[in-house]
Amino acid sequence: MSYCLEDFRGYIKSCVWKNAKTYEHFAPHEYVLSFPCEKLKAENKCSGDCVTCKAQRQAFENAVMFIREHGERAQFTKRIYTMLCVEDYQYWSYGDPIETTWVLNKAIINDPRCKVKTYWLDSD
Repeated sequence: MSYCLEDFRGYIKSCVWKNAKTYEHFAPHEYVLSFPCEKLKAENKCSGDCVTCKAQRQAFENAVMFIREHGERAQFTKRIYTMLCVEDYQYWSYGDPIETTWVLNKAIINDPRCKVKTYWLDSD
């Protein structure tokens, strides 16, 4: 089965996004982590290998890989990311290998609160 834009939209709509407080004054955005069992892991009740964690991790990896395959390169501060714009948001991860990618971010495209400009490198 092939992963498509509708699958990606379904995933991002299913996520509970958290405000990235560290950046809220100059680059407001939200993020999700790759595992749903944070509390259980903190209490040593989940190793990350349960059926729920595995399914959530696979859904997360599918979304990240979709961004990497279909997104455009953009420079933000001194780093280059692959970002995918869907509706009013841009989505990105930090570009680490998929095995060590834990965070998926989203921000409003051209958010007037953002103090740092995004430079799109693949656009005409």
